[in-house]
Amino acid sequence: MGNALDRREFLEKGTAGMLAAAAVATARSGACGEDSPLKPVRIGVVGVGGRGRWHVTNMLTYQENVVIPAICDYRTDRLAMAIETVKKAKGYEPDGYPNGKYDYRNMLERDDLDGILVATGIDFLGRISIDSLAAGKPVGHEVPGCYTLEECWELVEEHERSGKHCMLLENCCYGDETLMILNMIRQGLFGEPYFGVGSYVHDCRYSFFEADGTITWRGELWRDAYGCNYNSHALGSPSKWLGINDGDRFEYCLSMQSRPAGAHAYWTEKLGPQSEAAKVDFKTGDFVSTLIHTAQGRQIRVDYSLACTRPYSRYYLLQGMNGCFDSRTGMYLHGTSADYNWDPVDKFKEQYQHDYWRTDGAMAKKAGGHGGIDYFCIHDFIKMVRTGEPPWIDAYDAASWSSILHFSKLSLDRKGGPVEIDDFTRGKWKDPNWRQGRMA
Repeated sequence: MGNALDRREFLEKGTAGMLAAAAVATARSGACGEDSPLKPVRIGVVGVGGRGRWHVTNMLTYQENVVIPAICDYRTDRLAMAIETVKKAKGYEPDGYPNGKYDYRNMLERDDLDGILVATGIDFLGRISIDSLAAGKPVGHEVPGCYTLEECWELVEEHERSGKHCMLLENCCYGDETLMILNMIRQGLFGEPYFGVGSYVHDCRYSFFEADGTITWRGELWRDAYGCNYNSHALGSPSKWLGINDGDRFEYCLSMQSRPAGAHAYWTEKLGPQSEAAKVDFKTGDFVSTLIHTAQGRQIRVDYSLACTRPYSRYYLLQGMNGCFDSRTGMYLHGTSADYNWDPVDKFKEQYQHDYWRTDGAMAKKAGGHGGIDYFCIHDFIKMVRTGEPPWIDAYDAASWSSILHFSKLSLDRKGGPVEIDDFTRGKWKDPNWRQGRMA
């Protein structure tokens, strides 16, 4: 259940480096104002590939009083590495669950787990999260989330039935700039926002196959689930900026994609035209663009690719009646910026930086993980488990964002035709304050 996600960054940062900082980190005051020891939070982890092991180390090193009694992964080599990580960091050995892809269900029967963190491949994220809620345990699951429309609805319904919370661990929503823009929107500086752009353009072709030639979950995703199939890094921030599920909702979408060629070309060059990798029929186009129209007449565009020959890129844009933020250009606010010239974004940071980054930005950067965003994401997950407070990115967001995989595929099947999107809140979105008071 481990994966190749962010393998390059994981190797660069290194588990050893984080463990070496553990002694210093234990003396920290705690994230977002916590300055005293808190009751232990006992987390079971399912899936400890590169991303899962990163979370294990992050929780033990930089989060307050976290214990990991149990870890599940059917890859015994990865499970052994994760267990050793815990042992070196904290001196105890968590129980391991290596017996197949469904051994996590035995782990869920334990009564010494306060919450579950899921970092498997995409095909199991939704199923394990639903089963965790059904077992009475709050859960945080990695992106992109649910794999099918049926799972999206099951996740919402199990959350409502069990009363337990689910958090989508979408770290990109926690960026310094993206949270600052949210803060400025809340203070009315952009006027009414009506258009947003988010992107995730990342050459991940290297991660489509393991060293032994086995196709990874990312490779399977690119092969089978064409459309906007890994969208939350791009979609999350614009959705929060435009109040999706808080006064607005996705209404319908249209998707188009270029022909699939990049992944085939990459693996043909790397392993030769007769290799098994070169024979895989990838269905996802090299570049996918999805337009989402909302119930309030707003619009979001998502640009997505894992097969473009270019450096890693995430760009964002917000357009409001009173101004615009463009991550590649700067900021313009009517009445503040001069003569229709772009201002540097940093000009606004001193006044409008979000409290998360103002208070704990230095600690977040020290923890690492995509420049610090992982720190705040996992902090909110641990807080959710510890206090029972609803998360900022909840089951309704998880279902809405994940469902675009399904609906964008339907649009492509209709040659870019519009496809209606389900309302996972069942009308609750009409009250913009129905989820007021959550984190972030």
